[in-house]
Amino acid sequence: MTGTRTPEPVVTTDSDATRRAAEAKAEAEKAARAKAAGDANAAAALWTVTKVVDGDTIWVSRAGDSRKIRFIGIDTPETGQCGFTEARNALRGILGGQRVTLTAGARDDVDRYGRLLRYVDVNGVDAGLRLVKQGYAVARYDSRDGYGSHTREGAYVRADAASPKAACADPGAGTSSGSTGGSGLTGSWPLAGDRYPCPQSRPVKGNESSMIAHEPGDRYYAVTKPEQCFATMDDAEAAGFRPAKV
Repeated sequence: MTGTRTPEPVVTTDSDATRRAAEAKAEAEKAARAKAAGDANAAAALWTVTKVVDGDTIWVSRAGDSRKIRFIGIDTPETGQCGFTEARNALRGILGGQRVTLTAGARDDVDRYGRLLRYVDVNGVDAGLRLVKQGYAVARYDSRDGYGSHTREGAYVRADAASPKAACADPGAGTSSGSTGGSGLTGSWPLAGDRYPCPQSRPVKGNESSMIAHEPGDRYYAVTKPEQCFATMDDAEAAGFRPAKV
């Protein structure tokens, strides 16, 4: 009868232990490098908001590259319309000086004004959808009105249907003359310190020497001498002007 052979014990040498420790250390260092690279790539994908133009348009920059962004799938009041100031201030509150992630999702990559069409997310929050839910924006420029569907359209449309519209200031309130001329801007006019005012109904200043347009709230608005005045920034851009970045 043949007996059962007892397995020989595995002998671990100091060199084997050293090798395994070195391999484990190398794997840990590799994982750390991969994580650092991933963190660096995530940081590189973030853009700094340099200006909030209105409730659906911003300027962003990254590594010296500056872009004008039009939010996908929403619309907010233009300069001179009731709700313009409220929507812009709401967006400023959402962004809060933080860096944002830009995501494509519309049928077109840019609009007719050359603005990039993007979703704008801040800390995982869809800023455009938040504006819709708060009543400062409406769902627009989607498959319902000829602009093609976008990937978040369903959520935007549902939010718009469920959200009451935010109130806006009475365009005729608080002015020195009792009328704003349809501009939607509140308070006395001209603005304090404005050396070269435009009519209140056309508050956007177009400077022909630079071909830059300035709107109330811009840094150099009060000292800009306009050759042309426009009701909205879109009107100024259609005339060949570019928005001030600050």
